[in-house]
Amino acid sequence: MEHAVMMQLRFDGTLGFPGGYVNYHENITKGLNRELEEIALKQRNFFSDRDYYGTWIHSYMSTPLVDHFYVKEFTEDEFKKIEMQTLKAQDWGGETMGIIRVPLDCLPLTDKPYGPMPHFLLHNFVGNAREQLVKTIVEKQLVNVEDMQHAWAKMIELKHRRDKT
Repeated sequence: MEHAVMMQLRFDGTLGFPGGYVNYHENITKGLNRELEEIALKQRNFFSDRDYYGTWIHSYMSTPLVDHFYVKEFTEDEFKKIEMQTLKAQDWGGETMGIIRVPLDCLPLTDKPYGPMPHFLLHNFVGNAREQLVKTIVEKQLVNVEDMQHAWAKMIELKHRRDKT
């Protein structure tokens, strides 16, 4: 495995990134780590201010939501341990329905004209999670820009085909 990105299936059936609401007067990074404890993430895997990546504003809600996004690199073994730890989460089956490893293959691997990424992008994402995912994996060079553009175009094509039926 060269790269892996973790998302979670939420209680409402949407895909998003692990995290949650920060309490009033709570430091953003400490609030994130408190939320990550709920999915059984161990302290050694907590985020720091250095892992802050960006902010998105969700204006689709009656009260706009500000989403602070963090990115952290782990070894393959650490990543697998984190995946296994989440199965022991107190909120497993409540807030969190499962952890998902994002398929990063944008281009065809078989006789199909596209890889798994276009299909993955068709899922329901919470807020701006789809855009956060695409922007981050391109900027972090997990997928090159041209491959992601190809995957995005195929996703739009598949969506139009699906919506016609």
